Amino acid sequence: MKDDNAPPAYQATDPEAQGLNSQQPFMAPTNNTNNSPFATSDDFDYSTKIASCSPKVRKNFQAKVYTILSSQLLLTLSLGCATYKFETMKYFFQTHIGFFYLCMFVSLIACFWIALSPNPDDYLSDLQESTNQFDLTSNNLPWYVLSKRGQQILLGIFTLAEAYTLTTVTLMYDQQTVLSAILITTMVVLAVTMLAVSDRFQMCFETMNSIYYWMYGAVWLLIAIGFSSFIFGWNSKMNLIYGWLGAIVFTIYLFVDTQLIFRKVSLGDEIKCAMMLYLDIINLFLSILRILSNSSDD
Repeated sequence: MKDDNAPPAYQATDPEAQGLNSQQPFMAPTNNTNNSPFATSDDFDYSTKIASCSPKVRKNFQAKVYTILSSQLLLTLSLGCATYKFETMKYFFQTHIGFFYLCMFVSLIACFWIALSPNPDDYLSDLQESTNQFDLTSNNLPWYVLSKRGQQILLGIFTLAEAYTLTTVTLMYDQQTVLSAILITTMVVLAVTMLAVSDRFQMCFETMNSIYYWMYGAVWLLIAIGFSSFIFGWNSKMNLIYGWLGAIVFTIYLFVDTQLIFRKVSLGDEIKCAMMLYLDIINLFLSILRILSNSSDD
C-alpha cells in the first residue's frame, strides 16, 4: 500500500550540473554588492586573535598599543624632568616617603586589576548564553569587569602612580647616570622591537610558552634576591649581578611580549598590551640604572 505522505525519494545532484564548482568552499566570502544580508568579505577581516585578522586591522591595533605606550612613557619622562628642574617638587618627593609607598600600592592594585579583568564583550556573551537573556548591556557588568572607559581611567591612575614611584627612585641617583640609563634603555628597546617584528626571528607559540615558564622562574629569583638583600644588606658584587640578571630577564620579556602583541593577543586588549610593554621597559631601565650606578661607584 502506497503512503501518500511519504517524502520524495532522494536524488543525487551533480554540482557542475548546477553551475557550482566542487573545488570551492560552500560559504566562500563574496563582495556584497547587492546589499545581501549574508556575510561579506569585510566580516572575515576580524577574528578573535590578532594573527588571524587582516593586515589593516593588525596595523590599527598595533598603532593603538604603541600610541598608548608612548603616552605612558612621555608622562613618566615629563614628571621626572619636572622634578629635576623644580626644587620644590624635588623636595616634596624626597620628604614624603609615605606617599611613595601609597603610589606603589596603588600601582600594584591597578596593574593586577587591569591584567585580571575579563574582557567585557566576552563576559557579556558568556552571560547571555548561560542565562538566555540576550538584551544584556554594559550596565549589567559587575564592578570588577572593566569597560573600555574603565580600563582607560585605571591605566591613567596606574601610570601616574608608577611615574611617581619611578621618579622618587631616580632621585637617589646622579643625574648624569639617569640620563645615560634612559639613552641605553631607548637603544635597547628600539633594537629589541625591530628584532621582534622581523620575520627572521618569529617563534612558534610553544617556544614562547616555554620561554615564559623560564622567565617566570627568573622573576621569582629576582624577587627572592631582592628580599634577601633587603634583609641582609647589599654589596657591590651582588648589586651588579642583580642588575645584569634583571636586564637580561626583562630584555627577553620585551622581545617575547612584542611578538605576542603582533601575533597572539585578542582584539580589544590594547590597554593590557601597552601596560605589559610599559612594565618591561620600566624594569629594564631600573636594571640598567643599577648597573651604571654600581660601575660609577667603583
